[in-house]
Amino acid sequence: MNWEVALYIAFSTVGIIQYLKGFAKAEKTIIWATMQPILCILLAFLYLKCPEWVSIGVLAFALSQLGYETIVQAIKKKLEDKI
Repeated sequence: MNWEVALYIAFSTVGIIQYLKGFAKAEKTIIWATMQPILCILLAFLYLKCPEWVSIGVLAFALSQLGYETIVQAIKKKLEDKI
């Protein structure tokens, strides 16, 4: 098993789902739980069939979303709490 590819797929999936949650906040957990394995399979196919720059772009997008949520939003909340 190629762990690099597995991590690419896992991080990309989580980042994309978090991004989509920003548009559909009222959706139920079952939708996201159903979307996760489907997205994992699609991203695995994408990784194997597309040029490397496509996979790098997807991963960069997903990680930027996760970084925004964990770093920027945390700092913003701390600043708002001090005001």
